[in-house]
Amino acid sequence: MALSAGTHLGPYEILSALGVGGMGEVYRARDPKLNRDVAIKVLLPAVANDPERLARFSREAQVLASLNHPNIAHIHGLEDSDGVRALVMELVEGLTLADRIAQGAIPLDDVLPIAKQIAEALEAAHEQGIIHRDLKPANIKVRPDGAVKVLDFGLAKALDPPAGTEAGALLVNSPTITSPAMTQQGVILGTAAYMSPEQAKGRAADKRSDVWAFGCVLYEMLTGRRAFEGEDVSDTMATVLKGEPDWKALPANVPDGVRALIQGCLRKDRKARIADISTARFLLREPDAVTQAAPGSRPMLPPVWRRAMLVVASVLIGAAIAATVVWRLKPLPPTAVTRFALTLPQGHQLNPNRTAVDVSPDGTRIVYAADGRLYLRSMTELEPRALPGTESAIHPVFSPDGQSIAFWANSALKRIAVTGGAAVTISQIGAAPTSMSWSNNGILFARAGGIMRVSPNGGQPEVLVDMSKSDDSLDSPRFLPDGRTLLLTIAKRIAATTDRWDSAQVVVQSIGTGVRKVLIEGGTDGRYVPTGHIVYVSAGTLFARPFDLTSLTVTGEPASVVEGVRRVYAAIGSAHFAFSNTGSLVYLPGASSSQQEFVVFDRNGAVEALKVPPGSYQFPRVSPDGKRLAFESSDGKEAVVSIYELSGDSSVRRLTFGGNNRFPIWSRDGRRVAFQSDREGDPAVFWQPADGGTAERLTTPGRGVSHAPDSWSRDGEVLLFTETKDALSSLWTFSLRDRRAAPFSDVKGSSLPTDAMFSPDGRWVAYQLGERGQGEATTFVQPFPPTGSRYQIARGGRPAWSRDGRELFFVPAPGQFMAVRVRTEPSFAVTSPVAVPRRFGIADPASPRPFDTLPDGRMVGVAPPGMSQSDSGPAQIHVVLNWFEELKARAPRK
Repeated sequence: MALSAGTHLGPYEILSALGVGGMGEVYRARDPKLNRDVAIKVLLPAVANDPERLARFSREAQVLASLNHPNIAHIHGLEDSDGVRALVMELVEGLTLADRIAQGAIPLDDVLPIAKQIAEALEAAHEQGIIHRDLKPANIKVRPDGAVKVLDFGLAKALDPPAGTEAGALLVNSPTITSPAMTQQGVILGTAAYMSPEQAKGRAADKRSDVWAFGCVLYEMLTGRRAFEGEDVSDTMATVLKGEPDWKALPANVPDGVRALIQGCLRKDRKARIADISTARFLLREPDAVTQAAPGSRPMLPPVWRRAMLVVASVLIGAAIAATVVWRLKPLPPTAVTRFALTLPQGHQLNPNRTAVDVSPDGTRIVYAADGRLYLRSMTELEPRALPGTESAIHPVFSPDGQSIAFWANSALKRIAVTGGAAVTISQIGAAPTSMSWSNNGILFARAGGIMRVSPNGGQPEVLVDMSKSDDSLDSPRFLPDGRTLLLTIAKRIAATTDRWDSAQVVVQSIGTGVRKVLIEGGTDGRYVPTGHIVYVSAGTLFARPFDLTSLTVTGEPASVVEGVRRVYAAIGSAHFAFSNTGSLVYLPGASSSQQEFVVFDRNGAVEALKVPPGSYQFPRVSPDGKRLAFESSDGKEAVVSIYELSGDSSVRRLTFGGNNRFPIWSRDGRRVAFQSDREGDPAVFWQPADGGTAERLTTPGRGVSHAPDSWSRDGEVLLFTETKDALSSLWTFSLRDRRAAPFSDVKGSSLPTDAMFSPDGRWVAYQLGERGQGEATTFVQPFPPTGSRYQIARGGRPAWSRDGRELFFVPAPGQFMAVRVRTEPSFAVTSPVAVPRRFGIADPASPRPFDTLPDGRMVGVAPPGMSQSDSGPAQIHVVLNWFEELKARAPRK
């Protein structure tokens, strides 16, 4: 049925007709959710009304939607509205290659980059087992900027009717988009000219059939005429089977390497044909690698072809050797799985508390977050390149075409081109998300309220999964290829312990219906792999299970595929790994970062580990006399407060029992420890004698409110605590004298903890606020009692006074640590910040301060295991090339 401009197909508004073809009508439409134009291809009744063919088409389209490559036009999904079934695809502007060739032969300098991009698209698809089957100039578009997009991968097979029917012979080879004026006879004739001999004989196509069609297209670009022509379909197919192209028609300036390439592509016996399109990619990059035997002569086909293959073979052998040393050289053959480590430049410290690494869809680039900014490392470059404008960036993710990187920094989602330039703000979202992903269906991110989606072109985020009224947490959102189903990790509330992600579930959930289905028990950060698997992390190991996209079910037993994959910090469900569509895996090595150790360090960088076994630790607080350490840990079921003698003469002693007990702080006399506890249902402030005894409630939060202690006044009579309600935090005081709570000035911010701390003389309060548009946090100082004035110290948070009150330490960005000198007389003033050696783990804005000060000027911090032996966290990124081959071998599909 024809659709008119202004009508709607599901959420899409039809703008205009683009063409017709063997599949049906094609329209330009508007996607209002992601603020972009798309191509809508309405299926013919022969497909749409045939349940068997429609079901098979849907399955094939879902697989094809997993193709993400900058030179492949992407399939966004399927739409079914009022009986009209359509395919939603990326809209590619520009002329088709057929339009370009109709103007005459294309100059060699223009042909080579076009052909190289076509070869790269085919190579990416072939590596995932997807064959085009209908490659021709009408299915290739060249954008005004020179970028090439290959259209309609695999749709000929997806549309194929039952074998042996006349319709099958017609539709399997018909184009999927043409000019409206093009006749059906012209459609079939145009397709036949690019069919391989085996296709013309009705035999199954494989990737060598695409190699044949590639040779036809390359020949036609150079000559302006088809390699195989005829007056009708029968004549054309006869020429394909028996004839040869007019080799003399190739321009004289065509290098011998390109001539050899075309000849090798157009061998009628596919056993003698070029077997892999990567050969074409090499010869197009090095067109002069094969030279003439003598000036003015044209060698016969076999000598040229053999020389070309010798050159290619020598390059591949050299690459196989070199890749064991450096990953930037030529890739190994697809079946060889190779592992190596990328050692980062001296001083680059990765941020393990947020997802820190991603690989481009084509596997040619890696981006990582280190030292508060992003670095881009290319296979063809010796050193990583800092991306200006990405200061304080976390969660880097590549765009589906690999040309942009999205990230979070300073309360906003941003994007930057891989070629550089200014970073562009996508949306102001406030506090940092816990994870992000970017697909053709938009950018997904997880936060406390649920799963959100935003268009990469900007706009307000929309809520896809609302968790604002649930105690459960969601993380690691990703779209499955159908664009309508989410893959998520859900952690049940095991009373807020740091281990709840170890018992999380990987689930799928429909956007439309909200129906949720559990796939994996006891795993986190599930991801769909184009091999037909779900991979996920459990206890530091990457597991895989076969997965059916149609039934949304996993089969078989979990298979371990990679050990030693580092988890993001304990409160987040994601892990540090990523893979390309070409099968390259990158990951940060190490155990789950829920394992921590305590270290003591000084201003000169000297560091030593305390004699405490690694565990799930956070929030270290030193007693006033500097002899004991109170901290939060987990016993696997509940959060508990424990105490350790810094002399090392005794083991860790558990202080609290019952419920979750968090955020311990010492009383001024060192005799009691205050903490947050939900032992009576509501998260309130309690305190308890440090040597044991009965805990006593201090505060009573209202419904939906939580209280967490921050600091005691010098006289021990006033407690500062943070109240959190409706995602907003405010600072309050609690008086021991009259047992009443009152707001402290007008201090309010986002749901970040205030990390408030009295100065040693009790006259000042330092605290952090997370304010929309003002960075992840800002540190302030305010008089006590409040006078209405406050002083902004610096961008950053987690403030802590030195024991003498003359310095204020803070964390300006992940991976950084600084201090300012403070003067209070005759008026309050601070110096410029100076860097301080940092030996604690990278602080996360959603967690309170991970360090505290000792009386002698040293500090205690929580750090990943091994921090005491080195300056940094993980100094390497591990890479596995051709990882899909290993994955398929370890977790075979039945």
